[in-house]
Amino acid sequence: MRVLAGDIGGTKTAVAIAEVGPRSLSFERTRRYPSTAWAGLAEILENFLADVRQRPRTAAFGVAGPVLDGRAKVTKLPWLLDERALSARLRIGRVRLINDFVAAALAVPRLSTRRTALIVPGRGEPGGPIGVIGAGTGLGQAVLVPSGRDWIGVASEGGHADFGPRDDREDGLVRFVRERFGRVDRDRLLSGEGLGHIYDFVKSQRGRRDAPVVARAFAQEDRAAAISRFALSGRDRLCREALEIFVSIYGSEAGNLAIQYRATGGVFLAGGIALKILPALRDGLFQTSFRSKPPLEGLLARIPVRVVLDPDVGLVGAAVAAYRTVIDTTR
Repeated sequence: MRVLAGDIGGTKTAVAIAEVGPRSLSFERTRRYPSTAWAGLAEILENFLADVRQRPRTAAFGVAGPVLDGRAKVTKLPWLLDERALSARLRIGRVRLINDFVAAALAVPRLSTRRTALIVPGRGEPGGPIGVIGAGTGLGQAVLVPSGRDWIGVASEGGHADFGPRDDREDGLVRFVRERFGRVDRDRLLSGEGLGHIYDFVKSQRGRRDAPVVARAFAQEDRAAAISRFALSGRDRLCREALEIFVSIYGSEAGNLAIQYRATGGVFLAGGIALKILPALRDGLFQTSFRSKPPLEGLLARIPVRVVLDPDVGLVGAAVAAYRTVIDTTR
């Protein structure tokens, strides 16, 4: 079945036409757009479909934000999306909006182990719930639960839940960030923006200034990318300490997700940041934070955690959702 799929984020929007079957999925064409350069999703889709002679019969889009009654507001964009309006404008019979991390979750059963990297060992329970979490522009979460021979993706806005500090250092981090923004949610720290806040906190605690080479990098590129690069190379102590705090918080939040949903089938890290800091996620700090939750260490010790290596995971999940939209309505 030929479908239109999209992964709609605050930074970029990826769109694809895919051929999907019960166990197969391949992309016919794919294109990525800078989200903020466009007035809305409809304009992007019209550009993408301009030279497509035969439009797909169904479409699904993973959206970075909550979806209610077929409508969605992209969390970090001024875009309002509506399934019926998109269907009419694009002349596509069925259009479905889903949370972007539900899309990522729906892709997990179609991922081979070669498209993931194990960072916390364990033995996943066959058919057990699967948790998906990912730091990027924001913090996304979802869970996949078994339903007969298939899976159901359950959306979550857990990234906007209050952040709970675990020690004195994190108490200080919360006070530091609260002075800037008021309420401190998990998204405020576990995101690209959040890594920058953590770095600023470490700098204030150490009474230090940016190293000249780091300051030049900040002026020329994304701060989170620069912090990660200097941390992983070991070239800057402040960046290294900031990334260590970030990884520790990330591991703890992944453990919270595993507990909340009893994700015995495993936890998967999606989102752009995990790929970029994979060496740091493998060094043991993430695993320690993930499992250090008495009295549930025994449960967490059995749950594996993998990083999704496929950058198109959101598109894969959206294509699966589009396919299932048709299958479910014809049964």
